[in-house]
Amino acid sequence: MKALVFGSLNIDKVYSLNHLPEKGETLSCAGYEIHVGGKGLNQSVSLSNSGADVYMAGQIGSDGIFLKEYLEKSGVNTSLIKITDDFSGHAVIEVDPDGQNQMILFPGANREITPDYCDSVLENFSAGDLILMQYETSQVEYMIEKAHEKGLVVALNPSPYVDKLKEIDYSKIDYLILNESEGQSISGETDNDKVVKVLCSKLGNGAVIFTLGGSGAIFSDGKETVKAPAFMVNAVDTTGAGDTFTGYVLNSLMNGKSPSQALRFASAASAIAVTKPGAAETIPTLEQVNKFLADNK
Repeated sequence: MKALVFGSLNIDKVYSLNHLPEKGETLSCAGYEIHVGGKGLNQSVSLSNSGADVYMAGQIGSDGIFLKEYLEKSGVNTSLIKITDDFSGHAVIEVDPDGQNQMILFPGANREITPDYCDSVLENFSAGDLILMQYETSQVEYMIEKAHEKGLVVALNPSPYVDKLKEIDYSKIDYLILNESEGQSISGETDNDKVVKVLCSKLGNGAVIFTLGGSGAIFSDGKETVKAPAFMVNAVDTTGAGDTFTGYVLNSLMNGKSPSQALRFASAASAIAVTKPGAAETIPTLEQVNKFLADNK
């Protein structure tokens, strides 16, 4: 089984400020860092670290070559990534000493994906392979349709939430992985049990994986519902927690682990990730997750 992540690759430009700027205010920057980012990139690293055979598809400009190189160092096959004449997607992130931040996101090459490119990517995969998507690129609906037609196992992380998510055909999705905010927006419900019930009815034969932060996670396919608690750790930065969880839970399920085992495994991975600052750089290896679980029986 091959795993395809069709998603975003972003350059995160982080500026450290003494305070966040007011309207019209010009500030001198106390520090500047560049990091790899994008939910597609993060989830590719998570799947790879969990032991999956991962291919990343998406678009970057020549300014984003280091994103491709980072993925390669993480064991991800990057042969399907397209380099365009556009700028790579990037985020301008302003952070104050208390960790509060504000962000500007420029989608760049992520939003210039065409149906022809999608078709060329899917030629490399067959029935039973996994495809994982988010909502930071164009052509997500097209890829859901074509991947389902081809018999791929379709997983969607509907993040960030956009209104068109109320209209897509969820019956073609096998795994819907989302948090409380996204679940409430799509279902129109606020009670977690009702959210899961509505989402399951939209999926038909698919399964909902509903993450609740410190309150754990829920798996439900409409017949079986499993709840798993979160591991209690000293959280430093939760930025990459959801993407870490997504990669680990999918690889676990695709390799035959029960829903309860998969939730516990993914929860352990995300618990490790939040103890360090950063996103892709904090995603643990399989060995680290196994050790964490052995120490927290």
